[in-house]
Amino acid sequence: MQVYKNALDVRLDCFGAENLQVAVAHEDLAYATYVNEYSTGKFSDARKHAETSLAILSRHLPSDHLLLASSKRVLALILEEIAIDNQGQTTEKSLLTEAEELHLFALRLATTSFGECNVQTAKHYGNLGRLYQTMMRYPEAEKMHLKAIQIKESLLGSEDYEVALSVGHLASLYNYDMEQYHKAEELYLRSIKIGRKLFGPSYSGLEYDYRGLIQVYHMTRNFEKFVEFRTTLEEWKISRDAKDAEQGSVDVVDEGCNLSLTELIHTVTSIPELSSTARVSLQTAPVKKG
Repeated sequence: MQVYKNALDVRLDCFGAENLQVAVAHEDLAYATYVNEYSTGKFSDARKHAETSLAILSRHLPSDHLLLASSKRVLALILEEIAIDNQGQTTEKSLLTEAEELHLFALRLATTSFGECNVQTAKHYGNLGRLYQTMMRYPEAEKMHLKAIQIKESLLGSEDYEVALSVGHLASLYNYDMEQYHKAEELYLRSIKIGRKLFGPSYSGLEYDYRGLIQVYHMTRNFEKFVEFRTTLEEWKISRDAKDAEQGSVDVVDEGCNLSLTELIHTVTSIPELSSTARVSLQTAPVKKG
């Protein structure tokens, strides 16, 4: 975090407040803060920097510039999380509506700039799918996640990390929101297979899939599988703890952050498309993070 703050301070000193490099630094700090505070829900600073970035860019760039798409995407992610943490309050609906407008802008610009069949475009579809889950617009969410998977598979193959992310997000939708447990099970198992193949049995992203499967087997009363994957999750935690012990404090990236470098990279790449329902579930579960 301090590195991003220092970078912003240096650019402010060199270029002044009304500068594109300063706007980019504000966006970088906004996203870093969003990631760092993801489990706490303290997004006020992230929102401030994201809105400052977008304001500067809007004053100096044409309305169809790609930098605006990036800045709006970051702000949309932040607003969505603020809305999730303010469920039932009057601000929730307006925050989600604004987030949708920002995501749709980013998707339109990506489609215009890169075409429909592009990984960046697929990520925007995934972000919209996540948002529609939060807004309880489940058929639309399913459509967006399926679109993201289709594009990624056509470009990257069926066993790529990006494909696994989108498969896991669709599984979460089926599991926590649509109660289509057999579809969720199939997708979770597929995501687990890819994750283990690419990153090994202690891969941090497996936790979401294991917990999802445990939920599936609980809801379907498949107690044999429930016990099996509870045991698998415990074994995974032992493996993670051993790996963290090996790494020690060498990879710690910030004194105020408990994530190792490996964990932070995973968090940065997976948060934007993580199901909000799954996030709430993980936050309330008595699990050791990382």
